[in-house]
Formats: sequence, structure tokens, C-alpha cells
Amino acid sequence: MNTLRVLASPRVWGPVLGVVAVLALVFYAYLGAVVSPEENLEDLPIALVNEDRGGELAGNDVNLGDSVVEKITAPDSPAAGTVDWIRSGNSSEALKGIGYGEYYGAIVIPGDYTQRISGLAGPPTIPIAVVVEDRGAEMNGRPVELGEEVANRITSPASPAPDFVQWARLDDRDKALRGLESGEYYAAIVIPKDYSQRLAGLSGPPAGVPSSGQPPAPEPAGIELLTSPAVGPSTTAQIQNAFSGIVDGVSGTTSERILGGLSEQGAPVPQGTAAVISDPVKGNVSEADVSGAAGPLPKAPEPAQIEVLTNPSAGQAAATPVQNISTGIVSAVSGATSERLSSAAAEQGAQLTLEVAAVIGDPVRADVTEAQPVGPDSGNGQSPFSLAFLVNLSGLIGGAAIFFLVGGAAERLEARSLRTSRTGLWTVRLLLGLAYALLIAGAELWVAFGLLGVEHEASTAQVYLFLALATTAAASVTMLLAVAFGPAGIGISAVLNVILGLVSSGGLAPLEALPPFYQAYADWLPLRYVIDGLRSLLFYDGSLDAARLEGGWRDSLWFLGGRSEAARLEDAVWMVGAYLVGAATLGYLISLVRDLFARRERPKTGKVAKAAG
Repeated sequence: MNTLRVLASPRVWGPVLGVVAVLALVFYAYLGAVVSPEENLEDLPIALVNEDRGGELAGNDVNLGDSVVEKITAPDSPAAGTVDWIRSGNSSEALKGIGYGEYYGAIVIPGDYTQRISGLAGPPTIPIAVVVEDRGAEMNGRPVELGEEVANRITSPASPAPDFVQWARLDDRDKALRGLESGEYYAAIVIPKDYSQRLAGLSGPPAGVPSSGQPPAPEPAGIELLTSPAVGPSTTAQIQNAFSGIVDGVSGTTSERILGGLSEQGAPVPQGTAAVISDPVKGNVSEADVSGAAGPLPKAPEPAQIEVLTNPSAGQAAATPVQNISTGIVSAVSGATSERLSSAAAEQGAQLTLEVAAVIGDPVRADVTEAQPVGPDSGNGQSPFSLAFLVNLSGLIGGAAIFFLVGGAAERLEARSLRTSRTGLWTVRLLLGLAYALLIAGAELWVAFGLLGVEHEASTAQVYLFLALATTAAASVTMLLAVAFGPAGIGISAVLNVILGLVSSGGLAPLEALPPFYQAYADWLPLRYVIDGLRSLLFYDGSLDAARLEGGWRDSLWFLGGRSEAARLEDAVWMVGAYLVGAATLGYLISLVRDLFARRERPKTGKVAKAAG
């Protein structure tokens, strides 16, 4: 039972509570970085390209692409404060920027954007054939071709027909039927052979009938409308309404002409013809005996498209929010454009078919394209992060193990009166760290590429060299902290490089979605640059040739006036190399200082021993 008294000792509970308190702070730091990525999201780099050539809308020359750009970049834009819009000259430049990792995605407004939108606002074009079979007749002593006159009237610029009708004059009913069969015409108006003869009969008794005789009961002339089964019901209804208006106009004009002719002759209205003369032309609608294989007509108009370029190789954590933001912006643009189109159509008095009206309700669609696609063996673009995290973890474990192994070996040598220097031990640790890194990099690639088939554009040798460099740097940083702070330095390395490094690396969420502290902290972390380098090797150019002094230091070292958001391989090589050189140099400085203090202590120890003797 005496053993249980250990539980009552403050020396036991003090460290336990201390560890709990430290871990609680770690939990807060970790969860605080990832719990609200949408609230923290700011200045996400997305390219914006406007290639629209403009056009005419409601009689005005406009460039709707400029309007879209203005709406997207306005202070009240759905992405205001969230996205850092970077104007790019054309889609090729945007694709190049995505390939270099400069943008997470792009929105491209195509060259025909205004033309497509304005095409939706204008009245639809409906082709209708006009067939004149009328053989003519004699009316009031003069030859007339009333069917030809009707055809000329309805196809003239002053036609009573709606503007959306496009007329085609034919002289044969069979041609019209073939056109209906093929979909070339949506309907056909046929003026029959006896059209003039019937109307001439209303202006007086037919030839050969005595004035005292009783002529046959008159009948109105007919105009036939042949509809197509391939044409949609709403469009057919529009055609029938237009046909009814045409027939009513022709009938009224013809009635006036007949009554005028009778008045000129001083002749009364023939008996039994008054009702027919008041409405002498009737319309007859029938469906043509053709197949509907050409349908459905008219073809539904295509909505305008705005291309959304995504970058899956940037990792799912970045690609998903970029796609959601971009498609949400296109939806907002579509809603505003729908209102504008409805107003333009109303101003023009356009009679819209159901098909056109449906498109105007959502006239702009997002065409999502993967600008930098990844294969099925890439972890949805997360393989660079996974490999880099394993490098960081391997560096922590290896650095800790080497620190203790070398320290234990030094103690055994000193027990045999063999002196060791701190500088020499640091050199041994660095050499062991390099050997360890070479072995670990080979093991990681054997598993990743050999066993699991992780995709990569660069050669295995190139990836191996970079992983070896990164692992050496990670192990050196851990050993440096251990040399500086003792075994506690390993815990410090675990918190700073592994735990906080995990959330600040940009692997779990884009750097732009992290709180400002973590964004600044990421600039000092090797893990972030290891991810950038591996992303370049696995998905982008895949070349170590970019690691050159010219541009490398300028682009990667923010304190020399360059940019802090390193994304290319050259940045990663220089930054990881800087960490390795910095850790090795600081380790030597600390070791030299401790060696100097150790040498000063040795004479004092010798004098004390002599005095005691």
C-alpha cells in the first residue's frame, strides 16, 4: 500500500497537470486554425480573364464581359474580401499561371459571350414557306392573280406577320413538304389553285350564268397552313396565331376590294353573298403528313458559358473552395443577366417560346474544366502533402533517435576516459542524419512509387534527391533544438514543426483560409516549402533545373524583397536548403561555445583534485 502514496505526491501530479495544460494550448492552436476556414478565407488568388468581343443588345453596342468583370470585382461581389482577383490577358496566360501554381483557378469569359446573350434576348427566327398554286382569274373585267398578291404582301417588309418569321417563297407544294420533313421549314402557307377564282365569283355572277339565273351558293376562298409534327407545341401555337392574324388581314383587305369593285360597277351585292363578302378568306390549319424525325424544333438555344478553370493538383483543400466560389459567382451573374434579358425582350416585344424562356431563366452556365488534372493515384491532389508530412515526421523521429544515440555513445567513451568534443559530436550527428535521410527517402519512395503507384511527373531519382534533402533538413532542425534545449527540444520540435506545421503548411486548408498568425508562421516552416517542392515534382514541370541562384533567392527570401508565397520548385529547394545550412551552422556555433566553456572548466577541476589529494 505504500506504493499508492506516490499518487499523493505533488511531484507526480504537477508534471501531469503541466502536460495537460501544454496539450490544451496545443489543441487550441490546432483547432483554432482549422475550425473556421470560410471565415478566415481571404485573398485567394484566382485569375480573371475577359476575352469578350462585345456585340449588340436591345439596339445598343455593349460588352457584357466588362459588366461581368465589374460585378465580380465590385465591393458588393459575392467574393468580396475572399478572392484576390488577378487580371490575366487571355486564357493561355491563366493556364500557364495555374501550371506554375500562381493561381488556384481562373474564370474565363469567352469571346462570344455578348453575342450568345444578345441572341437570347432577340425574337426567335421561325422559317415558314409560302407556296402559291393560284392559277389566277378575271375580276371586274381584268385578269388578276390574287394569290400572288397575298404572297407578296405577307413577305414584304411591311408584312403584317411578326418579325420572328423568316419567309421562303416556293412554287411547289411537294418542295414545302420536303422542307417540313427535313426541318428546313417549321410550317408552310399554301394558297390553292382556285383562290383567285373563288374571290372573283364574289364580285358578280360567274360567266355563263344569266343575270336572272340563280348561281350556286358562294364559298370563301381558303389559305392553308401546314404545320410540322417536329415543331414544339409552343412554337406551333405562335405560328398559328401569326397565321390567324395574316388571314384576318388578308380577308379584310379583300372584302374592301370586292365591295369597292361592286360600287364602281354600280352593281348590288349578289344575292346570298353578303355574309361571305364580309369575310371572304378563311384559314385552314392541318398537320402535314411528314415524320417528326427532324424534331424537336426549334432547337433549344444554348446558354452562354463562363469557363471555370480549377486546379486539382493544388490539393482538394484548395480546389474545392475555389470551384464553389467560382460557380457561385457564375450563378449570381446568371441571375443578374436573366433580369436584364427579360427587360430587353420586353422592350423589343419579343414573343419567346417556352424553350427560350427556360434558357433566359438561367442564361449563364459554368463550364468547369480541370486545368491541371490529377490521376486516380494522387490522393485527389493530396499526395504531396502526405509525402511531405511523412518527411517531417521521419525527421522528428530520426533526429531524436540520433541525438540520444550519439549522446549515449559519447557518455560511454568518456567513461573510458576518452574525451569527446561537442563540435565533433555535432558533426557525427549531421553525418548520421544524412545517412538516415538517404535511407528513409529510399524507403518512402519504394512504398509510394513501387508498392502503391503514386503518380509523379518527375523521375524517381529527382524526387529521391529532394526527399533526402528535406528529411536531412527536418532531422537537423530537431537535433539543433535538442542540442540547444536538451531532450525538451524534441518536444518543442514536435509542437512547432509537426503539430503546428501540419495546420500551417497549406495541406489541410489553403494558406489564405488560415488565421493571419498561421499564414505568417507558414513562411518560417520547412514543411510548407517541402509540400510546394513535391507538388512541382509530382504534378507540374517536374524538373530540378529550376533550382538556380538567379531568381531563386530573390523569389523565395521575403527579407530580400521577394514574395513570401513560394510555390515553385526553385523556392522549395532554396528554402529547405537554407533550413539545413542554418541548422547545421547554429549547431556548430552552440557546440563551439559549449566546448569553450568545457575547456575552461577542466583546469579548475584539475586544481580541485590536486588540493583534495
